[in-house]
Amino acid sequence: MINHCNYANPRPLPWLLMLLFTSITLAADDAPKSKVAIFPLAGDAPVDLRERVGFSLRSKLDREATYEAVSGIEMTEAVEGIDSPVSFATPVDAVDDLSKPLAADVVIWGELSKKDAGHALAVKVFDFRALDTLPFEIRQQIDQPTDVRFVSERVLEHLADVKRFEHPTEEAVTDDAASAALWAANPNLVVNGGFDEAGHWERIFKAERHPVRLGSALPDYDKIVIYTMTEADGTPNKVLAMQLSRATAEGPGLAALSEPIAIQPDTRYRLQFRYRSGGPKLHIFVKGYTNVPDGKGGTIEREIYRRQVPPTGGTDRQWVTIIDDLNPQHVNRPVQHLRVSLYTYLHPGLVMFDDVMLKAVGGQTRKAVDAAIDLPATRPVR
Repeated sequence: MINHCNYANPRPLPWLLMLLFTSITLAADDAPKSKVAIFPLAGDAPVDLRERVGFSLRSKLDREATYEAVSGIEMTEAVEGIDSPVSFATPVDAVDDLSKPLAADVVIWGELSKKDAGHALAVKVFDFRALDTLPFEIRQQIDQPTDVRFVSERVLEHLADVKRFEHPTEEAVTDDAASAALWAANPNLVVNGGFDEAGHWERIFKAERHPVRLGSALPDYDKIVIYTMTEADGTPNKVLAMQLSRATAEGPGLAALSEPIAIQPDTRYRLQFRYRSGGPKLHIFVKGYTNVPDGKGGTIEREIYRRQVPPTGGTDRQWVTIIDDLNPQHVNRPVQHLRVSLYTYLHPGLVMFDDVMLKAVGGQTRKAVDAAIDLPATRPVR
């Protein structure tokens, strides 16, 4: 059968357009991700810093979801036994030979070297899908360990289809006489925020959840205890102590999660805590929940709000106080209770927490519809 149509003004049939669109969408969803091989960095910077930059590049690339990063173990095996490290001066042909077994579409290689009081990163990026181009050269300065996060993003933004990285809005504390008076007068809503006894906090590690208990010694790797330390003035003080191994710091991280904290609607809260870190970085969250039917006649908590406290790093084992305001809300559901998640990652070592407080400090200062109050994807609590 021949279908007749007006060729002077062709109009594809609606069902044909829908079929074509569906086919393209399915093909795009099923298509494998392009692989990126990030070679171990050469240079005279400390090995742990060079490894940290490589780890940051791979983890951010994985989270970005456009590409698939070749694992660090595979990259280490790829360069095992070669005569000299892959450096910024290594020609693309040599890098090509090493990356062929990995089936990589894009390669990143270079070096991190000492420069003045910081370090200089020099890398090359080459896309084998565009053979008529030269490797793109990127140079970045790392003055502080916390710069690694942003330097990694600047490098990855040079890859095709990688959008500019964005970060959650980090609001300053709205500190005035009224909120200061409420802070002084209102009770601390965090149960056992001073870690004076066992319980009321859970250790979250991968899929494991266990109550935090008292310990007579500092915790083993990837464990959490309430430990009695001796302050500089000689007084004993109970604190929450975490010990991170390198594998955990560079992998799932470790967290302590508080008991549920009941809150009032349209109320602003202030979080304050002290911590000291010999290396681990903090990524503290205050998470908000509502109770929904579980289909069995009961209810289950569902996360509908998340406040990210601006990340902080090592403190050279000195106590540092962190203060942050939050406006728990959701576009169409009430936030009924909060939990404080003391999450640490990135660097191995010991970190301690004390005096975790959450108090009401007045009316909300922010009403908006954005990623901070949209329903997040369901994830294990950590």
